[in-house]
Amino acid sequence: MDEFTFGITTDLRRISNDNHITVVPPHSRSFDLPNQSIEYEAMTSKELKKQIEKNKKKEEKYRQSLKENMFDYGEIKILPQNIGYVEIKNFNTASIVKSKNRHRITIAAMFQCLRKTNSLIIDLRENNGGLTNMAVKFCSYFSNQPNTYFITEESFFRYDSNGIGREFSVKKSFYTDAQTTNSLTKGKNIYILISSRTFSAAELSVYKIKQFVPTATVVGEQTKGGGNGYSGTQIGKYYTAIIPSSKAYDESDANYNIEGRGITPDIFCVSDSALQVAYRLASNDNLDTAKQEVKYFTPNKLSIDKPLFEKYYPDYVGDYRKISVYVNKGRLYMCYDRFKKCLLLPTDKDFFQADGFDLVQFKRDNGSNLVIAIVIKHTDGYLESFRKQ
Repeated sequence: MDEFTFGITTDLRRISNDNHITVVPPHSRSFDLPNQSIEYEAMTSKELKKQIEKNKKKEEKYRQSLKENMFDYGEIKILPQNIGYVEIKNFNTASIVKSKNRHRITIAAMFQCLRKTNSLIIDLRENNGGLTNMAVKFCSYFSNQPNTYFITEESFFRYDSNGIGREFSVKKSFYTDAQTTNSLTKGKNIYILISSRTFSAAELSVYKIKQFVPTATVVGEQTKGGGNGYSGTQIGKYYTAIIPSSKAYDESDANYNIEGRGITPDIFCVSDSALQVAYRLASNDNLDTAKQEVKYFTPNKLSIDKPLFEKYYPDYVGDYRKISVYVNKGRLYMCYDRFKKCLLLPTDKDFFQADGFDLVQFKRDNGSNLVIAIVIKHTDGYLESFRKQ
């Protein structure tokens, strides 16, 4: 079923040129809405009204608990030559489960940490998007004026009434934060790192920062262009489908939309080299850093590959339909669904850890002992399996 749904997804993306479209088996049965609808059908009108009210209260409590000013980061550090660096992994909101927010930080705290730097490098190479609200909050720190127009989202709704199809749309304009200006970034040289995996809200952030700071330099690869959005998922008995239902466009720029266009960097280079290129530019090629140390905002805890397992790496390299596995500079990487790149850290033969996943395992044939498949365990317990091609 994993391979079948990915085949559907590939065809839908090819036909529509929209990389948000996704079809997968249901990740978690606890969110299986059809089962809930069956329960609702058995309720009396009074019970149904009570249940709807209860759901509304839960949703309100959930929204109040979300820390929308926190984002998931990789590293925050000050490099030699007083150059600030921050890696932003996504623009999703924080979880209501506090233990899951250990690698998140408020946007304000990050900019305060880097306020005295001369230049700022923003790494969005592995950022595949998130919420427009988060992108707005982040980009507010680059706007000359508070409450500046940001983007317009138009959501489309379609329904059937007595056999007559009806469709309408609702527009919503976003503005930068009313209390935030560029006081912490003004006067800095801004460099933004992007890759072919930078997507959706991350692309929108690059587009708007370039508007607010025309001198900002974008370094890396051309992005694919994800200008559409969706709210929630359509869940069936066997499949979950993410179907875009809105588009974002810039009314201040002739309704420009990045869908299918993406972001074109000012300086083209392989994404793996983007940081080195930006650093050379920020330091004016003055790379004599022998007497300077990198200052980390938090302790840098990087796991180290175990040399014992490197001999098995060639066995894993290959295409697994939704996943590609490759070796770069002696380290093993996985690219999941074209947008998410992860370093695979071995824990045992054929078993790995990866950021954003609970477990990655390679399956071998009992007879030939060749690697024939990969199994991915998501943080919610959902398993995916793909055969090696």
